[in-house]
Amino acid sequence: MIIREMNISDIERVRAIAVATWRDTYSRFIPYEIQDKVLQDAYSNVEMNNRFKSSLNLVAENNEEIMGYAFFSGNLSEKDVFLESLYVHPNHQGKRIGKQLLLSGIAKYKEPTSLSLTVYKGNSNISFYENEGFQVIKENKGEFFGHPVVFTLMKKNLDN
Repeated sequence: MIIREMNISDIERVRAIAVATWRDTYSRFIPYEIQDKVLQDAYSNVEMNNRFKSSLNLVAENNEEIMGYAFFSGNLSEKDVFLESLYVHPNHQGKRIGKQLLLSGIAKYKEPTSLSLTVYKGNSNISFYENEGFQVIKENKGEFFGHPVVFTLMKKNLDN
C-alpha cells in the first residue's frame, strides 16, 4: 500500500468511497436522501476544485485500487491542522489504512501542534479517533438540509 497525493483523476473513485462509507456508517441516523444531498454538495466539482487549491488530499492505494482518503485543510505551515475528511472503504476498514493516512498527513506539515476534526455523533468509528489519542472538545447541534445532527469536535495534541 502507498499513500500519495490525490490527483484529479482520482475524484470519481473518492466519491464512490464517500458514498459507500456514508451508507455503511450513517444510514442508522441520517436518511439516504439527506446523505445524497450532503455528498453531492461536499463532493461537487466546485468543492473538489477548492480542495485541490487549499487542502492536502491523500489517498491510500494498493494495486491501483484506492481504499481510502484524507483531506487536511490549510497550508503546510499551519500549527493547528484540521482533518476535514478521513474515509476508508468499508471493505478495507480495520487494516490500519486510516492510521497510515493520519500519520502521512501529519508528517507533511512543518511543525504541527494539534490535529482537530469533526465527527457526527452516532458514528461508530469515533472509537478509532479515541484510540488515536483524540479527545472530545465539544458537541454542537446542527443540521443537514433540515435533518438534525450533532457535530462532535475532537482534538489531539501533537506536542511531544
